[in-house]
Amino acid sequence: MKKIFVLLTTLLLLVWQFTYAQNNTENTILLKDKKSFYMEAGINASLPVHIQMYRSHRLAIGINAKVGKIISRKLELGIRFDYDYRFIKKGSRILTPESTLTERALHSNFSLFCLKPNIQFNLKSNYYFGAETGLGYVLSDEDGKIGLGFVTEYASDQQFGLCSGIYFGKSFIIRSTKNKINLSMDLTQFLAHGHAENSLGLRINYRFLN
Repeated sequence: MKKIFVLLTTLLLLVWQFTYAQNNTENTILLKDKKSFYMEAGINASLPVHIQMYRSHRLAIGINAKVGKIISRKLELGIRFDYDYRFIKKGSRILTPESTLTERALHSNFSLFCLKPNIQFNLKSNYYFGAETGLGYVLSDEDGKIGLGFVTEYASDQQFGLCSGIYFGKSFIIRSTKNKINLSMDLTQFLAHGHAENSLGLRINYRFLN
């Protein structure tokens, strides 16, 4: 009888120890996930979808970087830096000595810098969507002071505006680690004086977890 009692007690202790260790491991993983900071960086490309910008400009290529924090398995917060260089429509730069600064800027490439706080929701099967908004700064190759001032609805020196975007994408996990390649489609805009210039593009990023 004593042997059976000792055996049962030992067995119960082993089961309790295994269950405790399993729960402790899961809690540790969850706690680590919640504390995880990460950085991702990559390239982006887009086309203008607003009729006024589309008449004069085409492809933009650039880079982006994001620092984020995992709040839960479904929620992340972060801040993203974007840089885009947008090219004029091929063969559109037909100017004369009488062309105004606005006309010259309309047919010049320009750079757009954005800094945007970000919120992202993670879905099943490694899909995700998010939104971001922040400050944008435009630098024209023709004259740095004009920005997007060549757009009729903007002021003549429109360098600053509100940059916003929404995106939907999918993550691809590499070699069973938490490092990921993220591929997303993005709809972005530059807003000032109640007028928005929109673009639609693709972004591919590599995520590094600390």
